[in-house]
Amino acid sequence: MKFLVRAVATTWAGGVGLLALWVTTPLLGGAAVSTPEPVPAPEMGLAEVAAPDRYAPQAPAGAPTPAAGWRTPGEADAELAVVPPPEWLPPGWFPPSEQILVLAAIDEPGPSTGPSVRSRSALVVDLDAGVVLYEKNADTPRPVASITKLVAALALVSTEPDLDREFCVGAEQYPTRSGARSRLSTGDCLAGWDTLGAALVASDNRAALGMAAAAGMHLEEFVGRMNRVSVELGMTRSSWAEPSGLDDENLSTARDIAKATVAVATHPTLAPVASAPYWDIWRSNRTHARRLFTTDRMSGREDLVVEAAKTGYTDTARYGFTAVLRTDSGRHLAITLLGADGKLTRWADMSRILDWVERG
Repeated sequence: MKFLVRAVATTWAGGVGLLALWVTTPLLGGAAVSTPEPVPAPEMGLAEVAAPDRYAPQAPAGAPTPAAGWRTPGEADAELAVVPPPEWLPPGWFPPSEQILVLAAIDEPGPSTGPSVRSRSALVVDLDAGVVLYEKNADTPRPVASITKLVAALALVSTEPDLDREFCVGAEQYPTRSGARSRLSTGDCLAGWDTLGAALVASDNRAALGMAAAAGMHLEEFVGRMNRVSVELGMTRSSWAEPSGLDDENLSTARDIAKATVAVATHPTLAPVASAPYWDIWRSNRTHARRLFTTDRMSGREDLVVEAAKTGYTDTARYGFTAVLRTDSGRHLAITLLGADGKLTRWADMSRILDWVERG
């Protein structure tokens, strides 16, 4: 994993990134002081909040200082201290895991030369090496359709809910977008586990909207939680309007979505759901279970182990896919594709990427 060492340190405070440039200013007699000059973080689509003073970075111990003595006007009047960036740490609600620390490596830029990818945005990460292998428009925000449900699931588990508790689907969970379908009917009562299963496996929209109820929140409060969780995971170019992905105001990037996918694949509650080939939902007001099958075509390949995956489509977002998987040769990859024009393009892109990686 590579780090920038030219005087840039990134400090996260309550989910808001600030960059601080440290400048060592020589004084008469050779003493030096370090003064932070904060620079606003890139636009995140959220209201920016000033960091409390207690989060302000401190001058690193042992930073180089100018030699003692007078300086002539012709000599340099400033030097840059070499400051390594602090390590990203997962939020407190995330279960302890060393694997999640790879999210910091996803921020490192990667080569734009590689496989022939037709999707508008793409990112390929070797998770074992902590290296971005390939990227294409990886930081361009665009609608991500039902891939939004990954962030909704992360927001749900961040509240530490009782997933065995039942809630009943009401009119407030009815999809507002024309043509959006659901396997759930008004009055169906199911547990939080089945809400996750229907949303992540079969991409059910009413189940996604029901995550707010499973978390014990109103929809607006839950969307706020989604945005907070997104920032806590370092997804600095994402913003969310609702949990199903039907609204094209759900905006993100290939790099940010890769982070969300890795977080889901690493979370012990979400990983078994997001990797399941099907899910049986049990409704207490029905006499039998209903089996819902995954929308992920990669799950049927014998040469892959899928650890988490999600598809997405709207007329605006077009076709998208994101996954964390292991290949037959042992490569551990995160792959995100956004904005594929054709229905089959994302799967063809996946095959080209996997072939390219396996060729070394």
